[in-house]
Amino acid sequence: MKWVLWGLGGLVFAFWASWSWAGRDLRPLDEIERARAPGQFAEVPGAKIHYRLTGPEGAPLIVMVHGFSTPGFIFDQNAEALRVAGFRVLQFDHLGRGWSDRPASRYDTDFYDWELLALLDALNVTEPAGFVGLSMGGPIVAEFAVRHPERVTRVFLFVPAGLDVAGMEGAQASLIRTPVIGDWLWRMVAMPSVANDPQYDESGLAPGDRLQGDVREQMKYRGYGRALLSTFRHFPMRGREDTYAALAATGIPVAAVFGTNDPTVLIASAEQMSGVMPEANVHILEGADHGLNYKRHRDVNPILTGWFEQEAAWFEGKPEPEIQSVFDTGEEEIIDPALLESMPQRPPNMIPHEPSGPACRMSRIGTRRCP
Repeated sequence: MKWVLWGLGGLVFAFWASWSWAGRDLRPLDEIERARAPGQFAEVPGAKIHYRLTGPEGAPLIVMVHGFSTPGFIFDQNAEALRVAGFRVLQFDHLGRGWSDRPASRYDTDFYDWELLALLDALNVTEPAGFVGLSMGGPIVAEFAVRHPERVTRVFLFVPAGLDVAGMEGAQASLIRTPVIGDWLWRMVAMPSVANDPQYDESGLAPGDRLQGDVREQMKYRGYGRALLSTFRHFPMRGREDTYAALAATGIPVAAVFGTNDPTVLIASAEQMSGVMPEANVHILEGADHGLNYKRHRDVNPILTGWFEQEAAWFEGKPEPEIQSVFDTGEEEIIDPALLESMPQRPPNMIPHEPSGPACRMSRIGTRRCP
């Protein structure tokens, strides 16, 4: 028995030592480090969120919500197209990602709804806006629109998660959801696979079709892996048919783009979305993978901008914007000051629906995560 206990103790020590060693180079994301970040920081209760707000002041606002692991710069090519089309664009890093704080919290449906609402309130965004969701950002935006339809005009989804998503089931996924052993597997196995995701191999892409930031920079700081693990455990990436059906019931116009070669959000999701959201405008891009929003931005940007340009009330009586493209040039925007009118309010007959997720709880960063 004594040898068994010694063996178990040695095994526990080996697990702890390897886990600690794997995280030895992680450093805190403090103010000195954050001074290198582009953009600005919004103060929300208990945390700071990194964001960039670009485009003509007073123009219709488009809020871009990124996915699981890559921060807000994943939208750079799309944001430029929206600015050229006359929109104001909000890009931000989820808590736990990019340059935003990494609170030790439960990253679930309520958390991401609270985060988005807190950010908009911190920036004094009161007018209804257009929303773009990418991958995991799809169900985040859908849930937000269900809970706060008066704040949403239109929704556009790039390869939205929530339906047929790979890697969410099976023995490995179950082990990762198991405390202790799952934490070890996440740091030792899953995080290296995130850093070496084949999606980030851009060797065959032109510079303008690549990510416009270093996705691995955020991985140098403590809390990134913990935030991803908590999200994996607590935020459902599939089985969200009820969420999308509830979004359809709001009457908010929705468009989505899927890729036939996407190894993450499988193409079967397109048919499933059409089934639960018959009025959704669903596009399928042949040969596109999970990074289609930037790798194939020349194909998807006309769909994206055209979708929001259909919100006719935004543009009634407004002159055409004169904005110089700034992508890959490093030059400043040239903005027509005539775009200064405020956005219209959502009609008063929009009544908020009940949340489709679990009941609200208190956040571990000291605030309620949804109203």
